[in-house]
Amino acid sequence: MKKVMLFALVAFMFMSSYNLKAQDAPYKHSVGGVVGFIEGFSYKGFLLNNLAIQADAGFGIGFPYMSTKVNVNLMYQGYIKKGFYWFAGGGLSGGYAFGGAATIFGTTFNSYGLLGVNAIGGAEYKFAKIPLTLQADIRPGVAFHMNRSVFKPYFDYNFLNISARYTF
Repeated sequence: MKKVMLFALVAFMFMSSYNLKAQDAPYKHSVGGVVGFIEGFSYKGFLLNNLAIQADAGFGIGFPYMSTKVNVNLMYQGYIKKGFYWFAGGGLSGGYAFGGAATIFGTTFNSYGLLGVNAIGGAEYKFAKIPLTLQADIRPGVAFHMNRSVFKPYFDYNFLNISARYTF
């Protein structure tokens, strides 16, 4: 029975994807900025028609720490209509987190290395007449803060990021 169900599932996925047509990538490369729970530089490029890689570098906001980080995501991007696209994927982040236990000017801070994994999903709009794309995304994940004595996982607060990028 399990083999029949598995075969039916695979057959259904094959038949439903048979009618899907690959869309051309809306652009090859884009560079710009990102604001939200990570603020800084943003790059997105297409490896294939529907497969994109995005890298963001800047300052991150999270609880209980602030951080400098680089976040790289691999995403599948699909066409909706008239310049609108959806995307979903996942990625890795790395950087430096600070907040917590050394004393500077009477305030206690601590520093940690940062490694994380995240999912990413959102929507993008590519303007037809100007070389600009706007993107909104969410990136929930887990960040691991570590130093000599601590290895703690934290929820990575990346609820909403907005990007504007020049396309070429």
